[in-house]
Amino acid sequence: TGGADKEVKLWSLKEDADGNPDVEHLETLTAHTKAVNVVRFSPGGDILASGGDTGEVLLWRRAPEGTKNLHGDPTTWKTANTLRGHSDDVQDLAWAPGGAALVTGSVDNSSIVWSEASGRGLIRLEGHEHYVQGVAWDPQGEYVASASGDRKVNVYATTPRSRVPVEPAHLGGWCKKLVCQKEVRRAVNVKGLLFHDDTLESFFRRLAWSPCGSFLAIPAGLHREEGGGARVAAPGEEHAVYLYQRGRFARPAIRLPCVAPAACVRFSPRLYRRIGVQGAKVEAPRTPAPEPAAPEGTRHEETAAGQEETAAARTEPAVDGAQQPGGDAIPGDGGAPPEPAADAAVAVEPASDFDLPYRVVFAVCTTDTVAVYDTAADAPVAFVSGLHYATITDAAWSPCGLKLVVSSSDGYCSALTFTEAELGETLAPEEVPEHIAHVLPERRVKSAEERARRAAEAAKAAAERSAAAQAAAAARTEATAAAGGPKRIAPQAVTAD
Repeated sequence: TGGADKEVKLWSLKEDADGNPDVEHLETLTAHTKAVNVVRFSPGGDILASGGDTGEVLLWRRAPEGTKNLHGDPTTWKTANTLRGHSDDVQDLAWAPGGAALVTGSVDNSSIVWSEASGRGLIRLEGHEHYVQGVAWDPQGEYVASASGDRKVNVYATTPRSRVPVEPAHLGGWCKKLVCQKEVRRAVNVKGLLFHDDTLESFFRRLAWSPCGSFLAIPAGLHREEGGGARVAAPGEEHAVYLYQRGRFARPAIRLPCVAPAACVRFSPRLYRRIGVQGAKVEAPRTPAPEPAAPEGTRHEETAAGQEETAAARTEPAVDGAQQPGGDAIPGDGGAPPEPAADAAVAVEPASDFDLPYRVVFAVCTTDTVAVYDTAADAPVAFVSGLHYATITDAAWSPCGLKLVVSSSDGYCSALTFTEAELGETLAPEEVPEHIAHVLPERRVKSAEERARRAAEAAKAAAERSAAAQAAAAARTEATAAAGGPKRIAPQAVTAD
C-alpha cells in the first residue's frame, strides 16, 4: 500500500483459525518525498513499482541482508531505479504482461511507456486534454488503454497489431509503432458522452482488463436516459461502468449501473467454473481467441525493425519537454489522433454479449461502495457499503481469488473475504484453454520466475568464467615467477668512445 505519509508499506494477509483475515505489517519502504498514489508488483513479483506526487516512479528490488530504511528499521527491499519523465503527479501505472515494460499515467496529461531494464521512457502517449487518471495493459500484450478527465479513453496498439516483446532490446521498435487506434467517448446510436467530466468526485479512473483479455472494464461512466440533463445526478441519469469486448470499442457490450461514481474496477486473477458445470473439460471459447499471425513478410519486417531499434532502445532518443537522466527526452509521437487506417483496424459493429466458457469475477469500487459481479449474472454477487469515512481509491485481489483488499483516502484499508460457496469453484489449470492459460497471472508469474532463474544462472556462469580466467592468469604469473621470471638488464652508461 502507499499513502500520503510518503511511505510504501508491505503487509501479510492470512487467515486465523476461524477463517477471518489476519493482517500483519511486514516492513516500510521510505524513499518518496511526497504522497504515494499507486503501487504495483511486477508480474513475477520480484519488482515493486510506486508512483507519487513528485512525478517520479521508483522501482524496488530485493535488498541484501542488513539493509535499513530511513527510520533505521530493517527492510528486504531497496530502490533499484528511478523513472523520471513526468512533470507532475503520477496517478496510475500498469505492467506489461511479461514485465519488460510498464506504462504510467500522470497529471501532465500524458502516459509514458518505460523499459524496466534501462529505466528510460520509450514513448510518450499524448492524446488527452486533461489528467490521465487510469492506465491498463492488455494481458495479451496488444493494447494499452488510458482514461482521462477529458471524458475519453484512448486505446493504443501497433499497426499491424503485435504483442509487446519480452526481450528489452526489441521494445524500442515495438513502441515506435504504437499509435492511438480508438478514442472511446461516444457509442454508436447513443446520445451524449459516456464518461464523467472533471467534476468527478474521485481523482482516479482505474480501468482494467479481464485476466483473459476478453474485455475491458471502464469506470466513471455516465448513462443518460432520453430527456436527461448534462450534469451529474440530473433526472434520467445514472452512474455506470462500461464493459467493452476485445477489439470492439464502437459500443459497450454491457453497462453496469452504480449507486455512486465508479473509481476503479479490479478483476479476480482466477477463472471460475460456470454454474451447473462440474469437473467437465472446458470447451474452446467463442469469444476472442488469439488473432492470426501476421503475414511472413510483415513478421520479418517487424523483426528487422526491432533489430534496427536495438541501439535506440539502449540510448532511447527523446522528446519535447521532460528530460531523463543523461539529458535525453522521451519520444512523443504516440499521441496523434487515430488515423482512418488505424481506426479501421478496430471493429465498428456493436459487440455481442459475452459467451465465455467460464465465469470472470470482478469488483466495481465506487466512491463509497464495493459491488462484486461475475459474467454469468446481471445482479452483483456481493454488495458492501459504509466501509470508509472517505472515498475509496483502489482495490486488489489475492492470488487465490477469495480475498479483496480495498483502500481509502481516510488512511485505512478493508479486507473482504469470500468463500467458494459465494463466488463459485475455480477452474483447475488443466481445464483452462491453452490460448487463455498463458496470459493468466499464475502462468505469467511462473514465466517471470523462470526467466529470472535463467538470468541468475547466466550471471553465475559468467562470474565463474571470470573467476576461472583470473585464476588462470594468476597461475601463469606464478609459473613465470617460479621459472626465474623475465631477465632484467640494468641500463649501462654509453661513453663517447
